[in-house]
Formats: sequence, structure tokens, C-alpha cells
Amino acid sequence: MKKVIICAIAVLLGMVSCKKETSVENGNTTSGNFTAKIDGVQWSASGTKEGASILGGVITITGISADNKQINITITDSVAGSYVLSQSTTSFGAFADIDSSGLYAFSTDQGKDSSQGGGTVIITDIDPVAKTISGTFSFNVYRDLDGREKSITDGVFTKIPYVTTLPPTSNTDTLKASIDNKAWAATHIEATVTQGQLTIVGASADGTQSIGILMPSATAAGTFQLDGSVPGYLGAYTLLSGSSTNPFVSTKGTVTENNTVTLRIKGSFTFTASDPGNPAGASHSITSGMFSVYYGQ
Repeated sequence: MKKVIICAIAVLLGMVSCKKETSVENGNTTSGNFTAKIDGVQWSASGTKEGASILGGVITITGISADNKQINITITDSVAGSYVLSQSTTSFGAFADIDSSGLYAFSTDQGKDSSQGGGTVIITDIDPVAKTISGTFSFNVYRDLDGREKSITDGVFTKIPYVTTLPPTSNTDTLKASIDNKAWAATHIEATVTQGQLTIVGASADGTQSIGILMPSATAAGTFQLDGSVPGYLGAYTLLSGSSTNPFVSTKGTVTENNTVTLRIKGSFTFTASDPGNPAGASHSITSGMFSVYYGQ
């Protein structure tokens, strides 16, 4: 269950970056191709829902099909080459059905061995002038939650545009907090609703720090758990570096207002974010957190 939560967070962050990285407003209108077979069935990312980033020494490639099935690839490096995905590597591939009522991802780092989760991604080209990335991939993804698995084969991404910074958000939206007693404010903020689930993600311009919150879009004012113990509620602080993509999961939060007419939600949060895979290990103190975001389309 812990890895399922981690991968769900990664998928949510991928959705946000994908949406912005392929938009005309970023000044990059280059089109790409992102295709694969999922259990033998052809899959192709929508042209407006494919993108990539190279942030903090980490490559992220995300594609979402017209029927909202997503493939996300995270490589903890920033150069072309062949990368193994397994239960023991920090690089991983993930799959999620965004339309599913439970947004829990399948991934290569779940399961007991390579027969359940794992594979290879080959980055064949990174063009620093055109800012595009190309490669191939093939891997199995597993979900510890219910023991289901999927085979992703014949994967190809060709000249997918990538960014190295995230664009600033509207000055009417805010997400900020104190992280380990140091003031922090998100430069890039996204709030979207899919299948009745509201996702709020704020990230620094270089993508190395982010705070994400998932809750039902009809959530009323009150206090609620954000540790995944209640379906539909999830929160995390993510620290990105060239050697790891490390999400720290929160334990609680508070929604102070959710206007379902104006579609603006305001809230506050304070939590200790710990590593679900190592609760006794490093943790981060997130205090004085607040958000005010519009989540209409």
C-alpha cells in the first residue's frame, strides 16, 4: 500500500507537468509522438497531453490518451542511455487509469521481482537546441494493492518537447508553507478535477520541491486525514534530486473553505511528512501551509 501511495503521487505530479509542458504558452509548439501497447492493446498519448521535463537532474516523460489512460516514466538522471527499472532502482515507470474511482497507480517498483514489475527505458536522444527527447521502453507494472499487473510493450516516444523550468502560475492562486522552518511558496500551481477528485499541486520553478493534495471536489470545510487511509484523500511533500524522487506523505490537513459555486477552494495545512517506506527515517516539518486556488476549467 505504501508504494501504491507513492506512485499515485508521482502520477498526479506527472499529470500537472504534462498539461503545461505541451501548451503553446510555453513557446514550444513542437509536436511529438508517444505510443505503446498495454496488454497488447494499442495506446497513444493525445497530442495535447504529452510532455517531458528535465528538472533537478531527473527526466520525467508523461503521456495521457484520449480515454485518460496515463503512462509516466521517471529517470533519475539527465543524459541519454539505457536505464533498468526494478524494485531496487530509483527510476520507475507507472500506469494509471485517470478515470478510475481509485487513482492508484501500477508501477515497476511494486511486486516481488522482475516477473511482476520491471523493464527497461532507453533514452536515445536529448536535443538541447530543439529541447526534445526521444527513446523506447518496455516494462511490466504491478499494483500491490490488489495484485493486478499490466504489460507495457513496444513503447516509443519521439521528439517529445521538454522543459527545464515550470512557468509561473496566475497571481490569483497561492500555495505556500514553511518547510523545515524555511518559508516556501509555489511558483507553479495547478488545480484540476477528474472523476470527482480535486488535485492541487504547487511546485518551485525548477521542479525540485512540490506539495500535492488530493481530495474529493465536494469536500466541505473541516479536518481530514491526508495519509491515504481514507479513500480519495492524499497529500505529500516531494523532494526531487538527480539521485532520487522522494515523496514524503502527510498525516493530516484542514480545508477551511470550498465554494462549489465559484470553484475556488481555500485551506490550511500543517503536517509532518515522512517516508512511507521508512517511517523511522528522515522527515520534514510542513507548517503554516495555506492554499487558495481556482479549479474550474
